[in-house]
Amino acid sequence: MNFSKFLDLPRLRSLLSPQIDDAALHGALARLRQGASPPVIWLFGKVLSGKTSIVRALTGAERAQIGDGFRPCTRTAARYEFPNADFPLAVFLDTRGVGEAGYDPQEDLATLQAQAHLILVVVKARDMALEQMLVSLKQLLRANPSWPVVVAQTTLHEGYPANWRDHLTPYPFAGQSIPETVPADLARAMQLQRQKFAGLPVKSFVPLDFTPPEDGFSEPLYGRETLLQAIAEAHPHAVYAMLHQLPELMQELKALHFRHAQPHILAYAAAAAVVAAAPLPLADLPVVSALQLKMLHTVASLYRQPLGVKTFLELISTVGLGLLLRQGARSLLKVVPGFGHALSSLYAGAATYALGCALCFYYQVVFDGHVPTPERLKTFYEEKFAEGMEMLKKSEAKGQRSEDGSQHG
Repeated sequence: MNFSKFLDLPRLRSLLSPQIDDAALHGALARLRQGASPPVIWLFGKVLSGKTSIVRALTGAERAQIGDGFRPCTRTAARYEFPNADFPLAVFLDTRGVGEAGYDPQEDLATLQAQAHLILVVVKARDMALEQMLVSLKQLLRANPSWPVVVAQTTLHEGYPANWRDHLTPYPFAGQSIPETVPADLARAMQLQRQKFAGLPVKSFVPLDFTPPEDGFSEPLYGRETLLQAIAEAHPHAVYAMLHQLPELMQELKALHFRHAQPHILAYAAAAAVVAAAPLPLADLPVVSALQLKMLHTVASLYRQPLGVKTFLELISTVGLGLLLRQGARSLLKVVPGFGHALSSLYAGAATYALGCALCFYYQVVFDGHVPTPERLKTFYEEKFAEGMEMLKKSEAKGQRSEDGSQHG
């Protein structure tokens, strides 16, 4: 098999130093951010008030287990950098203990006040027990009275009558008044709640309801655009623009990493194909497996993610059995006269290519805050295996035509 074009000297050098150039990465991030620093939003609210749902809605990571990504920065506060700490596009600060007796915001204030761009207070629309939370919020605002404050009133559907099955459409809360079309009990609760914030520098109140698609509401991100607009009015436009474009920015960031990973994957696939062309059945298996393991570490380092035991087992347990069976069957093909070596080589290269792409896919989903399901990962692996077979076949055919041409010449 003629895969030498994949194994030229620059590619071999890059295999030994698998990393994205920091200057190139930060330059790309600066372009994505349009020169603005990532927005830092302080989420201030009780447990289960809807803070996680807001992070999911703003980042586009609807299924993310956001809580796992928060890192403690004080005894009662944590910081979540999306998608990760190396290149955050947005930062969320979460305060635990808000609304509970004994919570003292002074430590959080000392640590977080220089970081946050605005405070996003998150309250359930029917929650009237806000006294403890408001005491803490007033302490924060006395220390920094210029802080923009937006209040999100969440979980509207919990106040709908039993015969209601969906939200009011179009979204009726664009202004600060509560329209008459809102169910009376819910409207009364929301208005009483707003009165509790009297005297505080609240820029706007934003009713929202962020629900998973399976809950059946026609607009799972009900009020998202109004929340973004409220943030825009409370803080400079650059922060709003960053939040508004987060899903698109994430796609750019994923593409940036894959562009750097793909040449490495191709080089390892080509190396595995060359090794698999060796004449003895099964003799190449340890070498091909070692190449694949080294490739996984290379991809992990490019994504700046550890290839831990958990990640490795999740990946291999999903595609590993099929990969192992293919490895053995592929090596045994060498006993077939004529085309056995060629087919074995193709299988090894395609399997290596698919495995590398599968890990890229895994980390791209991790950037969204969760992990792919085994079924989704297996389907992706099979698609990339077929793609790798076609790619390597075309490369071999092109190489043979070049050899024939040079012989005739």
